[in-house]
Amino acid sequence: MYVYLSKILPLFVMPIGIVLLLIVVALLLTRTGWLKTAKSLLAAAALLLWLAATPFVAESLYRALEADYPPKPLADIPAGDCIVVLGGAVGPALWPRVEVELEEAVDRVYKAAQLARAGRGRTVIVSAGNQPWSASQWAEADLIRELLVEWGVSKEAVFLEGSSRNTWENAVYSKNIIDSIHCGSVLLVTSAAHMPRAVAAFNSAGVDVVPVSTDVRVVAGGKFAAVRLLPDARALAMTSEAIREWIGRKFYQMQGWN
Repeated sequence: MYVYLSKILPLFVMPIGIVLLLIVVALLLTRTGWLKTAKSLLAAAALLLWLAATPFVAESLYRALEADYPPKPLADIPAGDCIVVLGGAVGPALWPRVEVELEEAVDRVYKAAQLARAGRGRTVIVSAGNQPWSASQWAEADLIRELLVEWGVSKEAVFLEGSSRNTWENAVYSKNIIDSIHCGSVLLVTSAAHMPRAVAAFNSAGVDVVPVSTDVRVVAGGKFAAVRLLPDARALAMTSEAIREWIGRKFYQMQGWN
């Protein structure tokens, strides 16, 4: 139940959710004669949607998430005993796909493979399960292992944790493997925006980690351009993802997982 609620409840504070709510309330008010209030709500809905869909707002929100753990060159990353890479990076080869789908966060898998090939860890622990509603018969961890092997990592060096459904479970379930293989120094690989919450979860679970950020989505730009104030579907998705991550951080703080 928790997993379902964690996906559904944030919708009510996402831009799309708020906009739809404002529209519904406005339509109801028109039936009761509150036309002026209804028009104000519709205008607010349009303004909110516009702002949330602008690259300027989206990148500003996301940049703040990525600021705590910027990526480092490979030469500056210390060697560890093992590498833990988190999922959310690939999709299953469900029909009509014939291959595993590489998602935007697939940088996590590539970075883990790069670290392994460079000798930064003896083993790679893949922590990635499926959501209850997934149609895949394979855990994401299985799919990531195949990709790691394709990118030069020995299959025998990869350990799978395919039961976790969120970041806290990533930490708790990975700890069992970390302890069993006597991994003293852990390199944690995940997206830069997700890293603060992941580090907090692993530390709370009793695992000290060296953060290795990747999947940076906001890069340094040139001078400001007016086009960044025009609405864009990708920007709206980025704004929503940023808000979801902020909510996740606050929830983890409330749970004491920090």
